[in-house]
Amino acid sequence: MIYLISLLTSFIAVSLKGFQQKNVIGGHHKAVFITSYMMAAFDVASVTLIVKGGWPIAISSGTGASFGMLFAIHLHDRIFKRQ
Repeated sequence: MIYLISLLTSFIAVSLKGFQQKNVIGGHHKAVFITSYMMAAFDVASVTLIVKGGWPIAISSGTGASFGMLFAIHLHDRIFKRQ
């Protein structure tokens, strides 16, 4: 169960980082502010899981991170309509 939680937490944490990167590049100031708080919460959750699970968490976390970044790119482009 910890591996599934790790995958999902990493997916969300990295999605937020990817979304934030596109916010900064696009000059979406309000979105930058809101996303920063969400990033902080998921960073704390990710570290907590790593402490509990140790090195084996890297596989599930890496998988979630990979898919999370792809998701963030597509979601941001859809929300802010690529110009």
